[in-house]
Order: sequence, then structure tokens, then C-alpha cells
Amino acid sequence: GQKALGETTVILVRATAAGTETLKNLVLPGIGHILVVDDVKNFEGSRYSNFFSSEINDTAKSRAQVVMELLRELNPDVNGTFKHVHSLTNMDFTKLILEVKNPLVISADLEYPLLMQLSKVCAKNNVPMISVQAYGLIGSVRLQSPPVPIVEPKPDNSTPDLRLVTPFPKLAVFCEAVNLEALDDRQHGHVPYPVILYQFAQRWKKDHDRKLPSTFQEKQDFRAMIKKSARKVDLELNFIEAMNNSYLAYTERTVDRDNIQRLLHKASGKFEILLQALLIFLDSHDGAAPLHGSLPDMTASTQEYVQLQTLYRDQAIQDVKELLSNCYTHAGITEEDVGIFAQNVNTLDLIQVRSLEQEYECPPTAKIVEDLQSITWDPYEVTEHTPLLWYCGLRACHHFYSKVGRYPGTCEKSWGKDVELLQSSLVQVVNDLKLSETKLIQQTLLAPGNKFAKELARYGNAEIHTIASIVGGVASQEAVKLITSQYVPLNN
Repeated sequence: GQKALGETTVILVRATAAGTETLKNLVLPGIGHILVVDDVKNFEGSRYSNFFSSEINDTAKSRAQVVMELLRELNPDVNGTFKHVHSLTNMDFTKLILEVKNPLVISADLEYPLLMQLSKVCAKNNVPMISVQAYGLIGSVRLQSPPVPIVEPKPDNSTPDLRLVTPFPKLAVFCEAVNLEALDDRQHGHVPYPVILYQFAQRWKKDHDRKLPSTFQEKQDFRAMIKKSARKVDLELNFIEAMNNSYLAYTERTVDRDNIQRLLHKASGKFEILLQALLIFLDSHDGAAPLHGSLPDMTASTQEYVQLQTLYRDQAIQDVKELLSNCYTHAGITEEDVGIFAQNVNTLDLIQVRSLEQEYECPPTAKIVEDLQSITWDPYEVTEHTPLLWYCGLRACHHFYSKVGRYPGTCEKSWGKDVELLQSSLVQVVNDLKLSETKLIQQTLLAPGNKFAKELARYGNAEIHTIASIVGGVASQEAVKLITSQYVPLNN
């Protein structure tokens, strides 16, 4: 993960408070390079909405230079450059992106036409982009990216991969070598629970036509058999662990082959090569996946736990080497890459997000309409806090800008007229999203005298740094997910 961070260049387009906060949270963990692109020459006008640089008195410097220099002070190991341009509207974004290696673009508070221009360039060149916006008291984070391989999702809870149903030879030999009856009480209370489960599974199979427990009653009987064999069931923690994890004796993690095939049709690059190698591995091992190789904490003597841990680790290393040998090319694929992939074969996924062009300029699909309408059935306890309403509001502000050339409320003399125009934009947005017939929308955004348009116009595209800091925290977290392929990023 740290290596991937160090090889990435983050391009910030417009150095607003939200953009600065996002970049700050990437500079601190050691992103490789930052490039700040901005069109504000005199920093004086925007310093008061950005406390990060509010103490700067040198108004001769461009905002891009000020932000880049201050960010580098947080972590001098990060390389930083800036580019002040006369106007972002006339900028060649394609050239900007292609000039750097491993780019990730952060677009900060860009006006709708400019945002769409940058979005289309990023989509065409398969460059990930995160759009951030702090609009008054509302914040928005939007991810646009090529298909995102989910290799290391780090789920909160995962089932241990103990392979007790189909043990590898060395594990079976280790478990069979333990004679539970011959052990004294201290030794008996420190036998690792995988050994207990293995041995009782073999006893069960001997008495049940070589079959493992399958019905609810059989599973209850199997658990009772373990409990009955404990000498002091309340004191022998290993037997309690065996009972609590008794399901591991008759169930095993399996890889959904159909899912792997589905991912393979969409995958490219290293992910595609590893998926193909995995299918070869599954074919040669009767559908068994590479071993995870780690053991959960358990009650056991140090010697036996280390021995058991070594068995699992050695077998996992062997599986990784075989998986690596199945790759038709090793270009850019390391044994570490294969090891991480092998440990997560049960949770692999590929997220395909829509581009901003698809979201704003294409009619929503039936599935998206269904999802949006289902949100309206379960509003927040305070109805006005339901995020969908403010999403529609922000969309309306963009719609307003595309028609008027500025955001609502930014011209004090025409504030009342702006509210009326913004309400018309709100109606247009909910009609485009096919939400106008839903009860929630009718009672809020479309209700006579509703305050949503007034509130959004009241913001006047104001930049509040406390909102920007929250937006930047969320956006930087999503950026790290994209860069490191760890955890699951936002799916819009």
C-alpha cells in the first residue's frame, strides 16, 4: 500500500478549501507527488474561507503556489509542483494528465461545464477522478474511475480457513498424532481447537457412513459430543472454542467459480492474469482455493500453536508459488501481489462506477430509478435531512449554473428571482430522475412554499471550511482505497 502511494501523482484542479483538505490528508501519509493547478492569481480574495492558509500575507503569490508550499511543509518527503493558469476553462486537461505517471485527479468545486469537461477527459484516458464540493452547509464526494478491482477488501468478519473438511496431508498427520486420552489435564486443556474438531469429525464420519453433520439436529449432536468429551467443560477454554466453532468441522469456504468467470469478462491487466491463474488452480485442486495461511487466536500451548501455524503458512506459501506459476505472464506481478490475492479469493470483486457524463447527461436506467425510488420509502427521522433531497438540490444548482452562468444566490440583487429559477431547476431534476410521483419528493422538493430552493440560494456557493474539512477527509479516504486497492470504495 505504501509503495502504491509513493508512486502516485495527485493532481488537484482548483485549490479550494475542500480540495486543499483532500490533498492535505494525502500528503500526510506520504503520497508520491502533488500537482496543484489553479487559476486564482491573487490569493487575498479566498484566504478567509480557507483557514489552512489564512495567515499568508504574501498576496503576490498565486493560490496554487501558496497551497503547494504549505502542503509540502507538512511532509517534505512529498514532491510538489504547482501550475498557475489564466483560466481553467481553456486548459488542455488531456496534456496535463498525460504528462504525469499514475495520475489521480481531484476536482474541487468546479462549475458544471468545467466539471464535465474534465470528467470526459479522465474517462477517455482511464484516469480515476474524485469530485469534491463544499456548497454552503452541503458536501459532496463523487468517484469516477475505470473498473476498480477489489483485491483486499479487509472485511470486518471473515470465516477462518482451517481446511478441516479437506485437510492437506501435513495437517491431517499433525491432528492424528495427538492422543487426547493419553494427555494429562493441563495438556488436554491446551490442545488447539482445530485438532479437536478434526478428530471429532473423523469419529462422527466413522459412525455415520463417512458423512459429516448436515441437518440441524446432527449439528447439535456433534456439538454435544465435543462438550461431553471435555474433562472440565467450564475450565477448558479450548473445548469451549471448539464448540463455538464446531461449524468449521463440516463447512468450508468455497470460491464461487461463476463469480470468478463474471469478473474475468470485465477484468484487465494484473487482475485478469491472476483470475485466470486462479481458475487453473481450482481445476487442478477439485475446486479448492489457495489456503489463506493464517490462524485465529486460540487457547493452545506455544509449541503446538507455532507448529500448527507453521503448517498453515508453509502450505499457503506453496499454493502462492503454484498460483504464480499459473500466470501466463509475470510482468509486474510479484509474489507479494499473488499472496494478497490468494488470501482474498473469497471476497474478490470488480466495481464499475458510472461516469459523470452518464449520471448527468444520460437518462437513468430502470435499475437506478428503482434504487432512487426505494430510498424515498425510508426517509430520515428528520425528513429534511434525507441525503437524496440535497443530492437533487445540488443537481439543481448545477442545472441553474448551466442556464444562467453562475450559481444561485451569488447576485444579491436577483436573489428572489434566483429562488424561483432554482425551484424550476429542482422540478426539472426530479422529473429527469423520475421521482416526481413519489410521496417524499411531493411533500418536500415539490411542495408549495418549500424551503429547499431558498436554503440553497441562501448559501450562494459559500465555502465553509468546517464542511470542506469533512468532505476532504472522506475524499482522501476514497483516494487511498483507489490507490492501494484496499477496502471497498464508494460505488455511486
